[in-house]
Amino acid sequence: MSTILINVDDKSSAKLFLDLARKMHFKARLLNDEQKEDLALLSMMKERSEEPSLPVDSALSILSKQK
Repeated sequence: MSTILINVDDKSSAKLFLDLARKMHFKARLLNDEQKEDLALLSMMKERSEEPSLPVDSALSILSKQK
């Protein structure tokens, strides 16, 4: 599944895109500002979770050697 986000300036443009998507039998909906923020945070969290991480005991060992 793919997702397309379209930012519009007014409600009439949003309605036009929603109507077009629904006529093409796609699911479409409007997101409020809070939902957009949640989506952005979730995306950042997902990217961060895919990065390799250093185990805590290894990090502590490295830090203790720095003294």
